[in-house]
Amino acid sequence: MTWQIDLQPSDTLIRSCLIQNRVASAYALGDLQPPLRERSSFTYAHNGAEWAIVLIYRTTTFKALIPFGAPAGVAALLEADPQLPRACIISNGTAEVRPALERWFKLGPEEKMYRLVMTSEHFHSFQGEIACEDLGMQDIGEMSAFYTMNDVPTFSPDQVQNGFYCGLRRHGVLVAVGGTHFINYEDRIAAIGNVYTDTILRGNGYARAIISTLIQRLFEKGCREVVLDVAINDFSALQRYEPLGFTTQVHFWEAKARLK
Repeated sequence: MTWQIDLQPSDTLIRSCLIQNRVASAYALGDLQPPLRERSSFTYAHNGAEWAIVLIYRTTTFKALIPFGAPAGVAALLEADPQLPRACIISNGTAEVRPALERWFKLGPEEKMYRLVMTSEHFHSFQGEIACEDLGMQDIGEMSAFYTMNDVPTFSPDQVQNGFYCGLRRHGVLVAVGGTHFINYEDRIAAIGNVYTDTILRGNGYARAIISTLIQRLFEKGCREVVLDVAINDFSALQRYEPLGFTTQVHFWEAKARLK
């Protein structure tokens, strides 16, 4: 069947498709909400029986292309879109959609990922004596410097303004930080990340304390699920997060890509 293309679909239409698998689509559902919506462009295709969506997310530091739905529909959208990014990170990759992506992009090595999911009934809060400190806009300079030193490109000050961040200090110096990528109040789902500890202080439970604090805040705000993406080979992260109650629900890959 012929694929019908809509390069400017309504947010209502996009949400009606993505909500069918809210965990796999968590970040895209978040990108439909302000302030992330202004950075996000969605295209949509359907053939009467199946649908496909391509999300392109643009910031000043990176671009991401994220496909959803039928691979043949993704292929049709990539062919129809005149503004594909010259360089980007492709996420939510699968073996089925890879041929469509490879027609237009030269892909770098795949990094296989897990999406971990937390629900309130599975949450086991951190039981240590580590107290996290709330961080706000007054801490942006120090946080930006911390993330720059740790080569983290995904931090943006508006994540602090529109979400929750917390951290730990030693002798007045910030040594561990983490926060929310987004909070989607409409769909009651949030993503946490940018959780980093100074390399010489890892192994002290700082990351687990930060994650636990963030999850507790998000459940208090009414979220049903909290998601967190982790590389499959990051065994130390999995060992930190699974005792809190995270379960694995989605497998995908990410890769850097350049337009051919």
